[in-house]
Amino acid sequence: MSTKNAKSPILRLCVMAMLAALAIVIGFFKFPIFPAVPHLQMDFANVPILIAATLFVPLAGLSALSVMAAIQAFMLGGNGWIGFTMHLAASGTLALVFGLICRHKSDTRRLITASVAGTILQTLVMIPMSYVFYPLFGMPTAAVDAILFPYIIPFNLIKSAGNAVLAVVIFSALRPFLKKVNLIK
Repeated sequence: MSTKNAKSPILRLCVMAMLAALAIVIGFFKFPIFPAVPHLQMDFANVPILIAATLFVPLAGLSALSVMAAIQAFMLGGNGWIGFTMHLAASGTLALVFGLICRHKSDTRRLITASVAGTILQTLVMIPMSYVFYPLFGMPTAAVDAILFPYIIPFNLIKSAGNAVLAVVIFSALRPFLKKVNLIK
């Protein structure tokens, strides 16, 4: 594949669509981390989103994420606009950080930096989001206070770090292939 073909908008769109579709499929495999709060479920659906943000530009990752989040929230029994918004805020923060840090060079050091920064920022973003959106599900602020530090913050740290580390491992393993087909330098 020539460099010209690898940079074509059609190929980029196809790769982004495949990564979004893969994220949707992966999103079916969820499990709770903390039995006390079973609605906080771990999945690895952000891995393809982070790869899209790293391969192309942050907007590519956010676009793939938007498609995935909309399908999950509105077509697959998700939590409608509230779940969609929370998903975009959490995963969007992680994807945006990944894409910005790895935009021009996706070496291992930058991927690790993106993982750490993205994990911290996603977790920080979800603190105020919890106070805004959990009450919309009928949860009183006192209940949000009760689960924030023992569950919500650790959950976001674990979920974002798990997705980020797996994305780094997979992206690093795919690096020779991605170079061969001229998707990265």
